[in-house]
Amino acid sequence: METTGKILKNPIIAFFKLIRIENLIIVFLTQYLIRYCVIDSLLYYQAPTFYQKLYLQLSHFTFFLLVMSTVFIAAAGYIINDYFDVKTDKINRPDTIVIDRVIKRRWAMLWHIVFNVLGILIGVYVAYKAGTTKLAIIHIISVGLLWYYSTSFKKQLLVGNLIVSFLAAMTPLMVMLYDLPKVIEIYAVLLPEANLDFSVLYKYILAFSLFAFISSLIREIIKDMEDVEGDKETGCETIPIKWGMRASKAIVIGLISNMILLLSFVVYKLYTPKENLPTFYIIIGIIIPSLFLIYRIYRAQNAKDYRRASLLIKLIMLIGVCFSLLIYYLANYAAH
Repeated sequence: METTGKILKNPIIAFFKLIRIENLIIVFLTQYLIRYCVIDSLLYYQAPTFYQKLYLQLSHFTFFLLVMSTVFIAAAGYIINDYFDVKTDKINRPDTIVIDRVIKRRWAMLWHIVFNVLGILIGVYVAYKAGTTKLAIIHIISVGLLWYYSTSFKKQLLVGNLIVSFLAAMTPLMVMLYDLPKVIEIYAVLLPEANLDFSVLYKYILAFSLFAFISSLIREIIKDMEDVEGDKETGCETIPIKWGMRASKAIVIGLISNMILLLSFVVYKLYTPKENLPTFYIIIGIIIPSLFLIYRIYRAQNAKDYRRASLLIKLIMLIGVCFSLLIYYLANYAAH
């Protein structure tokens, strides 16, 4: 702990800690993987005698701006969360506090405003370039939800958990919402005789979003179990405080079990005797670690145990995102 405190005295490292740089990198990679490994790989339509490749219409730079808008808004959310969480963090993790210790409160608020303004302005521009300006509302709503999450929703039973999980689910979904309308519009003109069917692509993206929602909800409740002492002192009404640790464990184990059942259904739908790599990936990379997570939660006794469980679900989430790389490999392998 002492070493961590010394490291955080470096203002650059402290700033990266404040904006959760590792989480922002995951958000950045997630949206890029969803676009180039999933959507681009699955953009085919079946003509009478052949498959024709369709192409993404947003430029690489425009998509980069979309991702940066997401990253800026997420960074602003992390800053404002720490801004209002100083009292709680002094109890739960005193050696990792950045605000008031390394970065002054007014500077934290200034960075929060700058990142939000950048996120919204870039989002409006990208929505305009995508030809669907209504999508800009997503960025504005996200900013509002993150603000109210930090100021009030976080302390309310389940509300804060659901908001964070919803925003996590929107990370992959936003890529489809921005990319597909332009593709449909262009190819409806170029290929008027084609009966474009994106149902398979929709299913894959929705599966990623559902996985992001459930796994994020699991992680949020585990974090509440880890932070129960500090949350009690600051008047939060989280699940562990309101319903107790035993009920919290039962809820988390129930959510993990449901996630495993859904993944088992995906395995059943994907399995073929000729290509069983996706099923092995899901079973070995996600289902087995999820079963181990159930064991971890069941045996957890203190904050340290829940911190380890939180890291494990984070790893499972990352492995789930990397399934997109397998989709890319199989799509290009099949194409050859």
